[in-house]
Amino acid sequence: MQSYARFGVSLALALLVVSPAFAKPRTKTFPQNCTAVWAAVKTAVSTQHYNFADMDDAQKKGIVSTGNNWSGKRYLDITLTAPDANSCVVAIGGSFSGLAHDDKGDLFARINDALVNPQSKPAADATQPSPPQK
Repeated sequence: MQSYARFGVSLALALLVVSPAFAKPRTKTFPQNCTAVWAAVKTAVSTQHYNFADMDDAQKKGIVSTGNNWSGKRYLDITLTAPDANSCVVAIGGSFSGLAHDDKGDLFARINDALVNPQSKPAADATQPSPPQK
C-alpha cells in the first residue's frame, strides 16, 4: 500500500514540474511584416473554430476562445512583435490544451493558410445577410 502512495506522490510532483513547460507561449517567425501577419491572424481567428476574439489593432495583441462544454473552454493569447521590418514573431500563449488538442499549432496553421491565401474572406464577412431580392 505504501508503494502506491509513494507512486502517487511522485506522479503528482512530476506533473507539477512538467505542467508549466506545456503552458509556455509557442513562437513562430514569419518572413512578412507584422501588418500582413496581423491581417492573417484576424482572418484566422474569424473562423468557426473560435468562440470569440478580442483583438487590439494598435498593439497587435489579442485573445481568442476555443472549445466547448464537452472539450472544455480554452483561451489563447496572441502577441506580435517585429524584430525587423521584414519579419514578424507571433507568440501564442495559453494553458496546456490536453493530449487531444493542439490549439497553438492549429492557430499557427490557420495563420499560415491565411498568409498563403490572402484572398480568403473571413468567416464573419460570409455570415452577413445578403440584401433582399426584388
